[in-house]
Amino acid sequence: MAGSIASGLPAVVAWKQLEKSGDAAQEKWSKQASVQQKIKYAQDVVAKAKSVDDLLNNRRFMEFALSAFALESEVDKKGLLKKVLLSDLSDQNSLANRMNDPRYRDIASTMRLKDFGVDGLKLPGVMEGLTARFIKNEFEKAQGDASPGLREAMYFKENAAKINSPYSVLGDKVLREVITTTLGIPKELAIQSVESQAAYLQSKVDLSKFKDKKFVESFIQRYLTQRDQQTAESNGTGAGLYSGLLQLVGDGGSDMSGVLDLLQGIGQRRF
Repeated sequence: MAGSIASGLPAVVAWKQLEKSGDAAQEKWSKQASVQQKIKYAQDVVAKAKSVDDLLNNRRFMEFALSAFALESEVDKKGLLKKVLLSDLSDQNSLANRMNDPRYRDIASTMRLKDFGVDGLKLPGVMEGLTARFIKNEFEKAQGDASPGLREAMYFKENAAKINSPYSVLGDKVLREVITTTLGIPKELAIQSVESQAAYLQSKVDLSKFKDKKFVESFIQRYLTQRDQQTAESNGTGAGLYSGLLQLVGDGGSDMSGVLDLLQGIGQRRF
């Protein structure tokens, strides 16, 4: 979909634009005909559905619903999704509660198919909430398509304060990606035991600092700078890109401490 605020800018620069005008940009983006058509289609499906299977067997509707939780890549896992969406959330042993990724419990709790069937989506505010989340995720996806790393950064900003242990990072692929990339943690860490991964992660960063909004903002800038460097190197444009970023720093218009940290070679320090 069109309408990205990033417009091919380095992610660390596009992030600053999103910080200033993201809400207005998302509102404008959501008015596109292609977005409104998907919303209208989902609303019509819910209005006509007679059973949960009517929803589960409709790929276009499921893409819409799953996108509201950034789970659209799971659309083909029909058996798993049905078990998750019909989980008894009062039972800690139900599938939705046992999934490491909390988004599965979230979607089951939001759609309320176990308790109310199709009528769960017809309760006041449910489809409105689902639609708002769909718009948010699809907008973030559009930003990420235009500037790699931006979607992950937006997710991280929203969820960083929820980090309460290394396991909440390891169980969330986006939080894990942002933190390990920023700290330069090798992907081979994943082959170690979960306990070893958790201990290593705690040795690299004080997780309690993610409750601090200023720290999170600085961390995001470092992450995006890392992603920009990777993109520049893969495109063979590193020198030109970083010359431009340094010019931004020199102009004093933005807090570009993440860029400076990277260029000064301290990306591996413990925070």
